[in-house]
Amino acid sequence: MQAALEKAGFDVTVACDGAEAVRLFEKAPADMVMLDVEMPGMNGYQVFSYLREKIGDELPIMMVTGMDDMQSINHAFEAGATDFIAKPINWNLIAYRILYLRRGYLNMLALKIANARSKAIFSAIPDTMFILSDKGIVIDICSHPDNTPWLITDAENTLSRSLPEEIVNLYQGAADRARNHGTVELFEYPLKLAGEKTRYYENRIVVIDPQETLCLVRDITERKDSESKIFHLAYFDNLTGLPNRQSFMERLEGEIKRARYTGNKLAVLFLDLDGFKSINDTMGHNTGDIVLQWAAERLQSSTRPSDFVSRSNADQSEVKLARLGGDEFTVVIPNLSRAEDALILAHRIRETMRRPFHLESRDVVLTASIGIALYPDDGADAETLLKHADTAMYHAKNEGRDNCQFYNINLTSQAEKRMHLENDLRNALQQNEFYLVYQPQLDVIKESFLSAEALIRWQRPKQGLIAPADFIPLAEENGLIIPIGEWVLRTACTEAARWHQNGQSLQVAVNLSPLQIKNPDFVQNVLGVLSETGFPPDKLVLEITEGALMEHSENTLATLLALREHHIQIALDDFGTGYSSMNYLKRLPINHIKVDQSFVRGLQDNKENLAIVRAIISLAKNLGFSVTAEGIESLHQAQILKYFGCETLQGYYFSEPVTIQEMLALTDKQWSIQALKPPGVNHESS
Repeated sequence: MQAALEKAGFDVTVACDGAEAVRLFEKAPADMVMLDVEMPGMNGYQVFSYLREKIGDELPIMMVTGMDDMQSINHAFEAGATDFIAKPINWNLIAYRILYLRRGYLNMLALKIANARSKAIFSAIPDTMFILSDKGIVIDICSHPDNTPWLITDAENTLSRSLPEEIVNLYQGAADRARNHGTVELFEYPLKLAGEKTRYYENRIVVIDPQETLCLVRDITERKDSESKIFHLAYFDNLTGLPNRQSFMERLEGEIKRARYTGNKLAVLFLDLDGFKSINDTMGHNTGDIVLQWAAERLQSSTRPSDFVSRSNADQSEVKLARLGGDEFTVVIPNLSRAEDALILAHRIRETMRRPFHLESRDVVLTASIGIALYPDDGADAETLLKHADTAMYHAKNEGRDNCQFYNINLTSQAEKRMHLENDLRNALQQNEFYLVYQPQLDVIKESFLSAEALIRWQRPKQGLIAPADFIPLAEENGLIIPIGEWVLRTACTEAARWHQNGQSLQVAVNLSPLQIKNPDFVQNVLGVLSETGFPPDKLVLEITEGALMEHSENTLATLLALREHHIQIALDDFGTGYSSMNYLKRLPINHIKVDQSFVRGLQDNKENLAIVRAIISLAKNLGFSVTAEGIESLHQAQILKYFGCETLQGYYFSEPVTIQEMLALTDKQWSIQALKPPGVNHESS
């Protein structure tokens, strides 16, 4: 044995018995030990036990035993022997057997060193490390479990027992990406534990093998808090807590990009406190700072929730204002539909600022001068808009302070006028400022006026008569068209009922707004008015524009059908200006078509208008509709329309809109029209 091993290059020490083996090993420890089971004195097992206790499990120990001694072999392995050799020994192979054992021993030492290094690294890294299976099971927690007290480790170590579903999905999604792409996946998430503040965690996912991933979890709450503080210092005013100029400009650029993409408008309000400098000069800067803080609070309270202003570290919709510096503040209003909306907000801010500031020694009253610039009218970038709003603010100061001005001075006047008009419009019904006039409609066959269209007029006490084109669109925008429309219907039916009581069986037409048609109570309202006034339903014509019906829904169609069931007639107004199709017209429960006056106006000298009117009348006859032409201003127009077969004519040629009394006087008048074939028309049946 000794010769074979020495021939293989090993240094060999030989002991005659167990006691000598122990003594020699203590004197010069060996790298490997071979023990015969049967030795004088201490046997191989006793020496083996002594060495294991003294050296540990790493020392390779090989037991030599008889070939058939299975009991000894089992005993050796149970005791922790590294390997065994059975007698008789093959001397040619023994050296290789020992070399393989030594290689394994050296690998084990290298692994031990590597494990020690890994343990040191794990201890030095502040992350919690755990191994996650592809089934979402936490297999092992490698380090720092105290950093993640929420990570549950028990018999059912599923990650879903420790974390909410959405965070578990983050882990599983990152693990899948790491497996598929061989990458290190990084993600963050906030975690709110019961009774504690929200903490933030950073996670890295690394693939170990197809079934396992290593997860590194780091608590980054302190870092997030620091970032938040730095962000607040960079983007917020220390005195008022409002966003600062940097924050405002970045957000304004973002809103401009959004407005450019969506085609919307926005407004920038630039506000300066009138007389603030005198407070600083007379009462000191500390008092001035207090006033600025109070002013910021007032501005926030007076800004609507839908007004978006600047940038925030919280929900952006919560931030209303920005302080540029000193006593200058700004507001951004995105998605602006009307210029007067910006003016309304500016007036609200001014009213809020007029309230006295109650200081210890005295009350102080401040006012605000506000400039307004609109995108894209007054600028296409943040710097330009802010500059123009600033210019408008100084114009407001020059106009006496405590007022607001648009950058475009003309727009200021227009918006003020529109705003006052809206305010007066709200009071017009209560003040009985509306009245009706009627434009007679000539029945071509009977040559007399048998119907009329009711038209609203507004007589403002100071401003005089207001054209419908100036206030009807405004009423459509703010919803006042609903009560105004109900007033028109009730008044027209009431006055027309008097005609019938006097023996004048006239038909009356009332214009409808699309908003009225969409009102779910509209049919009941109409029937209620007819019942109250006693006006016959078959004598009422409700006119709705083609454009409004083009957007009809099934509900609109059901509303029209319900009206027709009660014998109320429906007229399609301004026909020819929309995009009606044959199928569309056939579906609508209408009785009459009104040719738009834009086609009638050019009837004499425009061949295209002539062809359009002729086609409309022909189409209406084929579909069973009667036709009314409006906007007739000459006899020639009336004659051509009679030639084409138009049943009813309306326009200033016959009469301008008149009062109820004048309308009754016209019912006795006869008006004969002779048909006239227009040039270029070969044949037309009348």
